[in-house]
Amino acid sequence: MKNIEEILQLLSWSNSAEDQEHGRDMAQNIEDISELIQPDVGGKSAWDNCAKVLCKKTDEQLEPYLCELLEWIQDINWPGAMLILGRLKHFSGIKLKEPVENAVKKAKGMQENGLMWIDYLSELLDNESLEKCLSKATLTCLQQHYHNWAAWYQE
Repeated sequence: MKNIEEILQLLSWSNSAEDQEHGRDMAQNIEDISELIQPDVGGKSAWDNCAKVLCKKTDEQLEPYLCELLEWIQDINWPGAMLILGRLKHFSGIKLKEPVENAVKKAKGMQENGLMWIDYLSELLDNESLEKCLSKATLTCLQQHYHNWAAWYQE
């Protein structure tokens, strides 16, 4: 098997569709999936394909990396962020509860960029099992931002 750097190079959007597919197939066998979370190799060019691979993983495989996956959606324009957000909407709510609560707390301390992150985190309210187990404070905060991206921003 090729090393991770070679696989990430194959995952770059600058490669042919066939090479990218080959890279995704190889990446499915990577044991340490943390290497697929916003990797540094090639800038952001491999992120979308990495997200595609990660989205096929089970809740149990992804659970140790929930904080990092939530950080990926700090900017919904980052490659793969929408895919990760979509996957997290179907994640076990009980397992996602604490990482989301921590992400919201962290985002509140970040000022404008944090407000944008809360906007994107609020989309996780589509995950009904998560919504049911969030603290009242977190739920209220996310509800204020739900489907209301950048409404807080005034020029």
